[in-house]
Amino acid sequence: MKNSIKPAIRTTRLHADGGLDVNLLNLGATLQSIRVPTSNGPLETLLGYEDAESYRDNPAYLGSTVGRYAGRIENAQFELDGKRYELDRNDPDYGHCLHGGSGGFHSRIWSVEEGAGGQWVSYRYESADGEQGFPGRVEVETRYSLVEPLSLQVDYRARCDRDTVLNLTNHAYFNLNSDGSGIENHELWINSDLFLPMGSNMLPTGDIQSVNGTIFDFRQAVVLADRLANERGELDVTGGFDHFFLLNKAMKYPAIAASLASPESGVRVKFYSSRPGVQFYSGNFLQGAFAKRSGLCLEFQNAPNAPNVEGFPSARLQAGVDYNRQLILEFESH
Repeated sequence: MKNSIKPAIRTTRLHADGGLDVNLLNLGATLQSIRVPTSNGPLETLLGYEDAESYRDNPAYLGSTVGRYAGRIENAQFELDGKRYELDRNDPDYGHCLHGGSGGFHSRIWSVEEGAGGQWVSYRYESADGEQGFPGRVEVETRYSLVEPLSLQVDYRARCDRDTVLNLTNHAYFNLNSDGSGIENHELWINSDLFLPMGSNMLPTGDIQSVNGTIFDFRQAVVLADRLANERGELDVTGGFDHFFLLNKAMKYPAIAASLASPESGVRVKFYSSRPGVQFYSGNFLQGAFAKRSGLCLEFQNAPNAPNVEGFPSARLQAGVDYNRQLILEFESH
């Protein structure tokens, strides 16, 4: 008879005096909560469950580290060096592999190393060769650090024993309001001249287009309500934004990539990223405990389906080569 006892979920708190108060979980190396000090007291900026056990069933990937591959891979398959790999088909509507499969990194218990003084925590996971269909054994680390009182740094590190594909990100849902309202009043800026149009199968078409003259131009801060009103037009396929933006000058080092602000609370967060782009998801399909558009995701990562599309940034991780990616979240409150 198999042991039915589930591994314990461990909670870690990071805290800076006069700064951020952050809760994390070893299930999925998950970012559960970020509370920002304001003149009206601490403000929660993320959607999340209060009870850690609720994250065992987390269909929206709230705050999770997702992998091996963030986003969708078409028909749950790709070729690498002439060999075809069949992945877990966990996207019921389209038959794709979504966020690494049903047993992806979001669903795993990671080992934990906590720094003294509550300033950092490191999560590690070893993904076996063939897990969810992906080739190679991969050792992964996600490290969260309070580098300044109001700045949270996320470092992703990995190494594999044979060539594979890898695309890690965090899937936190942000809402910077203090009154419980949705994200329509938020002001979003994205440092991007180019985006990937979406097809009817919820995958990029393979084209790369300029944002000029489109509702995908966020090079000046935009109130989201103004763009989401186009839900039955250019956003009809996705029911809102669920699009990938190629970032300007963010390929090799953390550079300013995006900012998000709430005029209601006066809280702003700036994102600095070393990734090729960002997937902006406006919470179109949130349901149950979290209403539609009660939060939004900015997933700094490689392009969805990049292993199958020539011309997209390469997702290959070579054996023995270190994978190092970084994201910095810098908060302000007024």
